[in-house]
Amino acid sequence: MNIQEQMQQDVKAAMRSGDRMRVDVLRMALASLKNAEMVLIKEAFDAAKPAEGEGEIAPIVVTLSEAAMQQTITKEVKRRYDAAELYTKGGRADLAQQEEAEATILETYLPRQLTADELRPMLVEAIGQLGATSIADMGKVMPALIQQFKDRADGRLISQLAREILSTPQV
Repeated sequence: MNIQEQMQQDVKAAMRSGDRMRVDVLRMALASLKNAEMVLIKEAFDAAKPAEGEGEIAPIVVTLSEAAMQQTITKEVKRRYDAAELYTKGGRADLAQQEEAEATILETYLPRQLTADELRPMLVEAIGQLGATSIADMGKVMPALIQQFKDRADGRLISQLAREILSTPQV
């Protein structure tokens, strides 16, 4: 069962149990997945569009891959954490708490993210393999690190840890 199917099942279960917040969050996430799917369909349609007078286009069937679904849900989680941060700065702790609760619901559909303590040794090894020795190499290192760890850790955390690693003298 993929993420979308699991969410649809969970919406039904949340409706039965009366968990209104969970229903709303999952419906918004399902809408985001549907929008991402529509973007793919539009791209496929534009690519398959025949020149004037050449005939009809075959029906286009496109489904999101598991990775694309995870990316979409990750964007939704990030959007909620960013909103929570802005609400906190604006003195609206109640709204920040709601955004964080929504993000927590969505995170259950994503693979577990690495903590800073788990990620640091992996980054030290990866940076060593790339041959970076100082903070000046940050621009060279970051694209490779993001590519390697993008599904397992937040980009901000990767950047912060890489900066710490590169700014400390290597022994």
